[in-house]
Amino acid sequence: MPATKLEVLVKMIRKSIREYKNTNKVAAEKFEELLKRTLDYYHDRREKLSSEEATQAQNEAINEIIRNATKQALDILSELGEDRESFRKLGLTFEEKAFYDILIHLRDKYNFEYGEDKKVGNVIINDKCKVLAQKIKELIDVQSSFTDWLNNSNVRAELNQKIFFCLVKHGYPPQYNDEVFDQVMEQVENFKTYN
Repeated sequence: MPATKLEVLVKMIRKSIREYKNTNKVAAEKFEELLKRTLDYYHDRREKLSSEEATQAQNEAINEIIRNATKQALDILSELGEDRESFRKLGLTFEEKAFYDILIHLRDKYNFEYGEDKKVGNVIINDKCKVLAQKIKELIDVQSSFTDWLNNSNVRAELNQKIFFCLVKHGYPPQYNDEVFDQVMEQVENFKTYN
């Protein structure tokens, strides 16, 4: 049944997004939103059809809606796979890409200049963000070498301070913004918790 196929596909996509969120929160949230919009559109179209009398045309329309939603869900799954693998094209590790994504996301969200973007295929490369993402990951790697580093508040505070100074040293963002720092630290906490 087409509706069952769509339901299984949606469950698979949600599972993939949850797993991706453990490493790359910002990218996973983008895919959650894409899936939500697809499902909202699907449910809205079905609801409008269901309120009318049942006819052969309605059944055909429902099947068409399900086919379109399934295609969109498969496209989301494909994009998710491409996004998960894009770290290779960026020349970063999978973990570094999570920090790269948050840096790019915050730059665009708060509309400030930081480095120059180059588009290579369907990937945007910003060398300044790449270097900063690598530095952040390096700081985490050094701190994670301490035993029980996740539960040691002194080690965590020291890491937060080092990341703060790293961001300031690299001029990110150009004008200090608490929200930007907090959201970078949120990605750091997410990364520490799941990796």
